[in-house]
Amino acid sequence: MKILLFITLITFSAFNAWGCTKTLTVATNESYWPPYVILKNNTLGGTEIDVLNAIFKGSPYCLNFSVLPNSLRAFEELKQGRVDLIFAASKTTERAEYAHFTLPYRVEKMLLYKHANSPNVHSINQLFSQSLTVGVNRGSVFGETFEQLRLQYAEQVVLTSESKKRFGMLNKQRIHYLIDDSLVAQHFTKQYSNIMPAALLKPINVNNVHFMLSKKTVTTDDIAVINSYIINNKAAIERIYQNH
Repeated sequence: MKILLFITLITFSAFNAWGCTKTLTVATNESYWPPYVILKNNTLGGTEIDVLNAIFKGSPYCLNFSVLPNSLRAFEELKQGRVDLIFAASKTTERAEYAHFTLPYRVEKMLLYKHANSPNVHSINQLFSQSLTVGVNRGSVFGETFEQLRLQYAEQVVLTSESKKRFGMLNKQRIHYLIDDSLVAQHFTKQYSNIMPAALLKPINVNNVHFMLSKKTVTTDDIAVINSYIINNKAAIERIYQNH
């Protein structure tokens, strides 16, 4: 483990068996984001880390993992070219100004969760109209409908940077609801018996997620190569998610 002041908190290296011609610094702002990222005994694991290692194994690239304090910092570091890659990224027009996006490698489903004592709602509009609060990840994308409501009801949206903190706040009833990835929620709803899916007819948002790479350090040729590794490792990627 090594400390890099002002840039990263913790850095981990992963090298493929064939050597590499280019090292990509991969940023994550979550150290406990099960099943995707879990930091234990100074080692990063989880499905996203497994997928990255599977895709880049035998490639011309080595991976250097950095843990940053929050998603805003991660995006800014990538924008400035101080990190090269962010995983589990939703593609937006704003981000595309400074980042390349690979082909999608999985689908993300965002659902609404409630405390057992929170009122029942059947839509996000109803939640906001009843002056209820909802916790969300500061850097996540929840679809155009929610983004419009978030601007209209900003005081009812609680921004956090870690899923562990959101679920802890909901368990202590400091917020009424939260929106999170369905696989992440499967873990925390087992931990907190008072947290459960809200009775919504459909998810808040379902979208593809990609690797997001800095335009300052990564070329379009690099993206083409990485896309080829995503395609060639599709079966391995699916197996990793199925096993969690």
